Amino acid sequence: MNIKYVPNILSFIRLLLVPFFIVSFFLINKYLALAIFIIASITDLIDGYIARNYNAVTEFGKVLDPFADKFMKISALICLTFADLIPLWITIIMVVCDLAMIISGICLYKKNITIQSNWIGKLGTLIISLGVILSFFTEWIGNANIYVIYAGIITAIIAGLNYVYIFFTKKK
Repeated sequence: MNIKYVPNILSFIRLLLVPFFIVSFFLINKYLALAIFIIASITDLIDGYIARNYNAVTEFGKVLDPFADKFMKISALICLTFADLIPLWITIIMVVCDLAMIISGICLYKKNITIQSNWIGKLGTLIISLGVILSFFTEWIGNANIYVIYAGIITAIIAGLNYVYIFFTKKK
């Protein structure tokens, strides 16, 4: 197998893990869902490492990877909201932000324009993922997960504004 396709395969696996996460969260065991979320997060780290360090970045992967990340993150936030572990407004903000980024990413992709993720977006994803993980332990940590997610939201908004800035400066 050509290593160039490994990051895309890992992103696709991450997409496939979403329904297993949801079913596990609601019907099997929330800690199994947590394990699936962590596995998905690890595949994100691995695919990014391989893509960057082995020159395995593809135009399709530039769209698939963030889509898979956002789909897992939104699914986790929705599940956590239904379980009353995070407030609805947090999920609404993240869904609106992520849908805007997904839709704009698809529109740009159709015009052969891709904006690569940057460290701000990666940091936002990391912080929100940490907040999601902490949400499974609220009986021990109280509302610490909410404050971590707040930091992730702020970082995600900054990343979104940065992508808009990159788009308009790249367009010129």
